Amino acid sequence: MTIMLNENDLERYANQLIMPEIEEEGQSILLKSKVLIIGAGGLGNPTAIFCSAAGIGCIDICDYDNIELSNLNRQIAFSINNLGLSKSTKLRDYCLNLNPNLKIKSIVDRFDNKFPVSNYDIILDCSDNIETKYISNMLAHKNNKTLISASATQLEGQLAVFKSGKLKNSPCYECIFPKDQHQDTNLNCREIGIIGPVTNLISSLQVTETIRELFIQKSFKKEKSFTKNTLAGNLLLYDSIKQEITKIKIKKNLNCNLCK
Repeated sequence: MTIMLNENDLERYANQLIMPEIEEEGQSILLKSKVLIIGAGGLGNPTAIFCSAAGIGCIDICDYDNIELSNLNRQIAFSINNLGLSKSTKLRDYCLNLNPNLKIKSIVDRFDNKFPVSNYDIILDCSDNIETKYISNMLAHKNNKTLISASATQLEGQLAVFKSGKLKNSPCYECIFPKDQHQDTNLNCREIGIIGPVTNLISSLQVTETIRELFIQKSFKKEKSFTKNTLAGNLLLYDSIKQEITKIKIKKNLNCNLCK
């Protein structure tokens, strides 16, 4: 069922509606969609903001942490007045202030292997720890969900779309980063550092892929280049020192512990 856009929608999303890749039907798809954002930190902040601005109708934001002063160099939804408050709650409030017509929910809880993901169209991994990434990958695979996983540390970032639960020959996160080889990897920004522009760039790419994948799921505008192309099966690497973005083809690991 197509959602009829009201006058407010037509004005708010005017710059998207005029694009032949989106138009009113595409905007209706976005408004009917539901995504889960795991993490309300440096990646989760702009990801939630751009999802809200684009008009993705239902957004759940899961994060257990509170806001600290050291977060403010990159977590752009927060201010000095928010210190000590819930990241998930304040990010929800910021997004609702931007677009009050959406359904945005704060989940102040830890993301674990029992988290229910069956009712989401797409899972967005914006976490900064490897354990959460393996859990999100496992849940996405077992529930046949598209997982868009991002990470950013120091002066680098990466992004990938995983559809191992949907497509037989598609790799999962663990195909690229086997758990037995990366279980001690430290991705925490507190330990190794990060600058805000890198997280914002990766998040922008993550939301672009979210819009693309939502259209792909609905077989919308299949003839358009935007919808025909998917990042799935590739790993996008960003290097801010060289100002280069590299796309690497990745294959399914036939010995992967999760998706073989």
